[in-house]
Amino acid sequence: MKTSVIKLVLVSLVCCSVLSSNAQNTAKPNIVFILADDFGYSSLNCYGAEKSLVRTPNVDRIAEKGMSFSSAYTAASVCTPTRYSFIMGRYPWRSELKYGTWGVESRMLPDPERFTIADWLKNLGYNTAAIGKWHLGYGTTGTLEEYTGTLKPGPLDLGFDYHFGVPQNHGDKMGVYIENDHIYGIRSNKIQAYSRTFYGPQYYGFDAPQRKNIECMEMLTEKTIDWLSVQSSEEPFFLYFAPVAVHHPITPSNYMRGMSACGPYGDFIQDLDWSVGRIIQTLEYKGLMDNTIIIFTSDNGGEIPGDRPEAPEIQAINAGLKINGDLRGDKHNIWEGGTRVPFIVSWPGKVKEGAVSEDIIAVMDVFATIADITGKGLPEDKNVAPDSRSFVSSLMGQKSNPARTSVVTADMHGMQAIRMGEWKFIDNALPEELPESRRSRIQMPLERQLYNLKEDPAESTNLYDTNPEIVRQLTEELNRIRSLDSSR
Repeated sequence: MKTSVIKLVLVSLVCCSVLSSNAQNTAKPNIVFILADDFGYSSLNCYGAEKSLVRTPNVDRIAEKGMSFSSAYTAASVCTPTRYSFIMGRYPWRSELKYGTWGVESRMLPDPERFTIADWLKNLGYNTAAIGKWHLGYGTTGTLEEYTGTLKPGPLDLGFDYHFGVPQNHGDKMGVYIENDHIYGIRSNKIQAYSRTFYGPQYYGFDAPQRKNIECMEMLTEKTIDWLSVQSSEEPFFLYFAPVAVHHPITPSNYMRGMSACGPYGDFIQDLDWSVGRIIQTLEYKGLMDNTIIIFTSDNGGEIPGDRPEAPEIQAINAGLKINGDLRGDKHNIWEGGTRVPFIVSWPGKVKEGAVSEDIIAVMDVFATIADITGKGLPEDKNVAPDSRSFVSSLMGQKSNPARTSVVTADMHGMQAIRMGEWKFIDNALPEELPESRRSRIQMPLERQLYNLKEDPAESTNLYDTNPEIVRQLTEELNRIRSLDSSR
């Protein structure tokens, strides 16, 4: 796809903003960003999970060597919006995605004419890769015929040099992997439906090697290790690793099955931790750990399928695992259990080991933070990462200069909330684009809510009627952010 004049101008702005610092900084840090899937706030030992139930020594090691954040948020309580916000540094509701997630046959959501975090790093000489769950669409039409050919635009048009991924979820109808801009191993344009997915519909049946859910984590990890193995200390690299764990279908590997004490869900958590451990081990063997920033977080909170008592998540909860800790709610909804996630950063020699920060940050803030670390920060042009805020000051322990004072989150229906200081306000307005068929599925009460998260982290007492001035302040801030093209 031909690069637009606008993007060329942005490239020149970015290059100019980092040129002088690059001349002095020849050892740019490598960056590994790990975005787990549906991984709850308290599903790690370092965030409260009992070791007698599940063990996460490798991710815990990142926390021991770095900083853990207690108030990190996703852009929404479902996956596509958060993945968009990370790559673009932009609230997803500023795009055409006003609610829900992107379909398995949808065209690519991120606009390749906009500057991405991978564009930023690629222009600084980084080798870049996106491996794992994608869920942002491919191509211009999303038709099955397009999938049998070249998928453009795709991750390679967003600044990534290499891509190996699962289109949506490891149980999706595609049933195949994507490598760069083609279906992995495709042999012809034949499409013959067969069998059924975890969700019920048939697999499309592309003429290519079919994914096996139980082997998906290992396949993605192997591709990641292969890519890391050819990296060197001569050129910096940026890895976006998006494992499919612990999204359903819950399919732990044969190796890990039965290893935890809370059933298959705990085993799947340990598969994720095992993959993280293999990445760390590879970096160590190659002598790259000392110059590598590792970030671990999740795209939204853990899912608790209350209508399915046989679900592995419910089995794990019954065994004692608090997937989202004491936070209210889970994936899909607006409460803290859906949008507050574990967030850990290690940066050898820079971030104090074992540190904990209460500063409010968001997954989309990774863009501005990396821009600070690798150059002089984002350019003045706010078309680049318009809503991303650098939390380098938090990483450096500078409590007087937090990354942000407020953050907007959303649920699967597009309902929004704003966290500002210790307060959280939930607006009951829904996007105009939300169809009536989806409005009828909303289960939570459509009322405005106000919580003091410092005193009531479980959001048990609605203070909306007794704090009109706080409501006014948060409503004004929410409307201000909504009305602007950029909040930074």
